[in-house]
Amino acid sequence: MIKLPDSSRARLVLRFGDAAAAWCDELDALIAEFAGAWGLRPLDLLPAGSNSVVLRCESAEHGHAVLKLTPDPEVARQEAVALRGWAGVRHVVDLLEAEPERGAVLLEWLPAPEPLADAEWSLEEVVPLLTAVRVAPTDGVELPTLAERVEFLFDLMDVRARKMPPYDFLPGLLANGRAACRELAESGTLGLVHGDLHAGNVVRAADGRGLVAIDPRPSLGDQTMDLVDWALDGVTDEKTARRHVDLLSDHVPGVDRDRLWAWCRGMAVAIAVSRPDDPWGKFMLEWARR
Repeated sequence: MIKLPDSSRARLVLRFGDAAAAWCDELDALIAEFAGAWGLRPLDLLPAGSNSVVLRCESAEHGHAVLKLTPDPEVARQEAVALRGWAGVRHVVDLLEAEPERGAVLLEWLPAPEPLADAEWSLEEVVPLLTAVRVAPTDGVELPTLAERVEFLFDLMDVRARKMPPYDFLPGLLANGRAACRELAESGTLGLVHGDLHAGNVVRAADGRGLVAIDPRPSLGDQTMDLVDWALDGVTDEKTARRHVDLLSDHVPGVDRDRLWAWCRGMAVAIAVSRPDDPWGKFMLEWARR
């Protein structure tokens, strides 16, 4: 029996509403169902975001694997679709099994994974990953558009902004950032976009695998968006932002320098709202006002 912490239950209910409470009540039965179907022995809970429960498992076929369950079948479907699009890309976690209509995906277990957010890293180290994920979608792939993802992100920022000091300029900055990012999302070359690609969703795997992306929020659109968090990570001055944009546009094939800069300017206010109390977020707010 897996004991789901109250905090995990609360975040799922916050994300999905009261229906998630009933889903949590049936979680043990759901885990048992997939343990039987996929030859798994659940071992322990792993850290997860706001929309899933993640377990490390022993696997009869794979040695170890990661079982990921969500109350929302569409979340599982989109992740499975995206991971199939990246099949064979060594810098993206492999999909082993999926039953999205039941909210379940089974992922490979990465050897000795080190979360990049907890480690030292350089942009040069990330370049191979950022290059590898830039794939064209296969025909018939059904995913949200990047424009829809932008709308979702800025809707979330509008909610978070209500918890900040009542800056009279902030609603206008958010509206301008939304408009700029929406325009960028609706142009550019169509590709498979991870949608949440930052150090918190990348691990450094052992055995020479290198950096591996996990937990996509996928869409179809301008893949430049996936570079924004890397260009702006921890940035507290414009000179550093420009240097990062130059490095990425010089070394990741197909990246347009001006488009990446425009994405960074548009997303600055979103970063500011997400991190209102640290130097990075404070600079992003100042920069967005220029």
